[in-house]
Amino acid sequence: METYTPETLDQLYEIINANRSHGWSSFLTFFRGQIFDWPIKPNVTRNPSLSDEQILEIEKEAFSEFTSYSEGLRILEHFEKDSTKHAQDWHNLFQAQHLGLYTRLTDWTQDDRSSMFFAVDDQKEEFLEANGVIWIYKCPYYPEDDLLINFNETDETYHFFDQNPFELKKAYVIKHYAQFSDDVEDYAGEIRRFRQDGSFIISTSKDISKSIEELEYVSPHLVKIFIKPSLKREIIKHLGEDIRDYIYYSSNENNSEQTEKIGTLTANTNQKYFWKK
Repeated sequence: METYTPETLDQLYEIINANRSHGWSSFLTFFRGQIFDWPIKPNVTRNPSLSDEQILEIEKEAFSEFTSYSEGLRILEHFEKDSTKHAQDWHNLFQAQHLGLYTRLTDWTQDDRSSMFFAVDDQKEEFLEANGVIWIYKCPYYPEDDLLINFNETDETYHFFDQNPFELKKAYVIKHYAQFSDDVEDYAGEIRRFRQDGSFIISTSKDISKSIEELEYVSPHLVKIFIKPSLKREIIKHLGEDIRDYIYYSSNENNSEQTEKIGTLTANTNQKYFWKK
């Protein structure tokens, strides 16, 4: 795995551009920003006291509660839900992740500015003097590599909509377009995914507690960039003050009640399932 420690923003952009995919590339580039150098693990594994068996069991319960919430939580319906077996399950999983529910997904993006934001978004100021990280995943693109589910392409990947996302044999990168219904402003999770150019890596049940960088078929394609505290401060100035509100779109005049329900559900669900024995 290649590692870099740039001193300036210009050096950071040089590294990013040198590892970015182009039209002729045999890979697609995905980015992930972290305010600290912790392992790339899905947030469903955050309680270290839980065994893998417990994680998988309560994951099912939490996801079921999210998708069947009876107090008016609106979940955007996938346009393929009636013609495929699990399209809505996939789509619910994407929305749950961006609304704050703990899932088996890790967040990635094809937008380098989004990854920079997450490498410096330290609201609690816990890691101001610690290195952050920007990960680059140069995911092999061709079908024979079988590491990418690109729902943005053609019908050739739609067969995954007939496959249960909780029963995959390999951790895939998922690239999926945003959906825009007439009332899309009511769906904060979908707008966040669009604004962040959000993609995901989905962990398997077998490797639910294994960090992404430990997967032998992923690690050779990773690049790790350490973001020093001085560079964090330079990035913050570069991105400007408005980017946080843009990235974390949450409410407007029409969905403030919906946002409150989302916050209550995800906070209660995460506390109920993942932080209590």
